[in-house]
Amino acid sequence: MKKMLSRIAILASITLISGCASQGPAVKRTETFPDGEKITIVAHKQNVPDYWLDRDNLKLNYFVRGDEVTDRQLEAINKAEKLCRFFNGEVRPSNLVAVLSSGVIYAIAGATGLYLGSAAFTGATQVYRNQSAEYGAYASGTGGLANGLITLGGQTYTFENCGREILADMPNYKVKVLGKSPY
Repeated sequence: MKKMLSRIAILASITLISGCASQGPAVKRTETFPDGEKITIVAHKQNVPDYWLDRDNLKLNYFVRGDEVTDRQLEAINKAEKLCRFFNGEVRPSNLVAVLSSGVIYAIAGATGLYLGSAAFTGATQVYRNQSAEYGAYASGTGGLANGLITLGGQTYTFENCGREILADMPNYKVKVLGKSPY
């Protein structure tokens, strides 16, 4: 039973961490401020948590002055996205490594903690200590895999931060990147 559950957990993890979803279409909204100045926000619809997003399809959310985004601004945004996808791929491990390493670290901590904790009980046999360590590894490792999945949302933060820095350093395009919570 334990082997079957661990195999199911591994398969579910691999499926979820494959980053199979992409952000939806761009949605624009323009508002006119009291002095007549217009600002347009462009946001991409998102129907799944960040950790499901495919790193290769991330899009920047941004705002510009005026009621339209120019072709020149769109080209600058596309170039920034391309550079930031490269950057994101270089500075972050693969999703599989990120999730499995978290699971392994949690499993080791859980096994060690319960092994040492069970040794505190008078009369605890070696078999009991080993069983406690095994339980700790399974329980904590599963929690670590879940935590690893959630932390994949940080890839969106890294991508958006990259875009913000690039476009802030090129003020002549007049594009400001909007960030959101990595969770």
